Amino acid sequence: MGFKEDAVFARFLSMGVYAADAVAQDLELNHGHRIIKLDRFATSNKVWQTKVKRMRLPDLLCVSCGRRFECKGKTKLEIILSDSKVTGRTWRDGGMCPDDVFAFACVDMKTSPVSVSNLVYVTRQSLEDALGSSKAGKRKSASEGSELDRRWPMWASDVAGEVLTVDDDLKKLRVTKGASTYLYWQGRSWGTFHTLAAGTAFEAGQPVAFCFRMADSIACAGDGSWSWKEDLLSTDDDIRFPAVKAARFLGAEPVEDMLIGIADDEVNDRLLRLEAHASLAPTRPASVAALLVLAEGADSADEVRMEAVFCLSEIDAEEATEALYSIASSTKPAIPEEVRAAAAWGLGTGARKAPAKLMHLVNNPSVLVAAHAAAAIPSDLPQECLDELLDWLRADADDLHRAATAAHLLADRDLVAELVNALPAAPERVRRLIVLALGDASREAVSDLLSGLDAQSRAGIAILWAKSDDWLRQPDTDGILDALKLQTLRR
Repeated sequence: MGFKEDAVFARFLSMGVYAADAVAQDLELNHGHRIIKLDRFATSNKVWQTKVKRMRLPDLLCVSCGRRFECKGKTKLEIILSDSKVTGRTWRDGGMCPDDVFAFACVDMKTSPVSVSNLVYVTRQSLEDALGSSKAGKRKSASEGSELDRRWPMWASDVAGEVLTVDDDLKKLRVTKGASTYLYWQGRSWGTFHTLAAGTAFEAGQPVAFCFRMADSIACAGDGSWSWKEDLLSTDDDIRFPAVKAARFLGAEPVEDMLIGIADDEVNDRLLRLEAHASLAPTRPASVAALLVLAEGADSADEVRMEAVFCLSEIDAEEATEALYSIASSTKPAIPEEVRAAAAWGLGTGARKAPAKLMHLVNNPSVLVAAHAAAAIPSDLPQECLDELLDWLRADADDLHRAATAAHLLADRDLVAELVNALPAAPERVRRLIVLALGDASREAVSDLLSGLDAQSRAGIAILWAKSDDWLRQPDTDGILDALKLQTLRR
């Protein structure tokens, strides 16, 4: 998958990220939970090619009460889950206890900012009880895991209104829709029939009738209601893994010996062992060293390397930062390029930002590593990093890699005054790169400074701005003619 395909897939993943973030905020602000990411990818849309064979985990965990939440974002609010006949991949699998909660949300990616609405909370047990009313969708191919969509019917009005009457025996209800009323009767085929109570007002898109019972309460039971230390002793990884991950947030010191035992026991699942090291690492440098060995070791599988890098990225400790830099800058042939790129990414997006180290990595011989380092550099540049970028624009014309990087990073931050000021002293080939960067920067940021440029530079920028007037060079049409020409073959 190339970068463009990655971007398309990332947009698809983004719906889930926005949904999980909205659910986490709602649970914390309105229901008293203390939420962490149980699945580290729940709130990240970064696409990686190295596939990590993961334990099936819910997205979120409350470290106070131990309740788990699986989040689903849809463009249209529906209660749909992936299902399969394959052992371990049914809709109910994935570490969800009967009282754990599926959270569904409507995500509108077309608004700015993205809007998330109509959160629906349903326990696993409630969906189990309504299984007879659910419907199976079209099954995928065997190569895709033979999965299908399982849908629990519900009805949501497209306009706001109020429930007027409910007939539980005939499974009907009447609601207001604007100035008129509407009788909903399609629930007659459901095994169970639940609705909002008569007299209840509802918003557009809010579920009004449904075949399952909404979660009665999702309020946190409070600190001390979850015996997480006892769960560390469980032989069931679905029980033990959340406790291992929570230890990092609840205090690993009292259970350090237990975590070390889990991390060192080769019988345990490797991802469980990695998470044990991650929980120990903030206060135990030996676990940082162990994660580094797993990332760089000659015998490590690529997916283990990636997961070790992800763990290191979440640790706010200087030892972890140095480990990530060691991986990213490594020249060992055994370490895949994407693992090194992931380490660079972690230095910019992880728990401890290291822009100075990323400045070194943007000049890495690997395009993949250099690109990830450049993209991960924080928007708010420290002064020493800004000074270094300006030095790159004044450097010898033969070092165009540094100059191009500096021009891009400065333009991306609308630091156009710095680019304009660098023009007079820049070598000719570097000047061209600066003009290109100014052409990419926002017109608003550049327009007021045009008078300070020479005529040649102004003409170059004007040509670059003409791209916005060319309908065949817009983001959704750029390259479309070439793509269509490839489809003219006829025999």
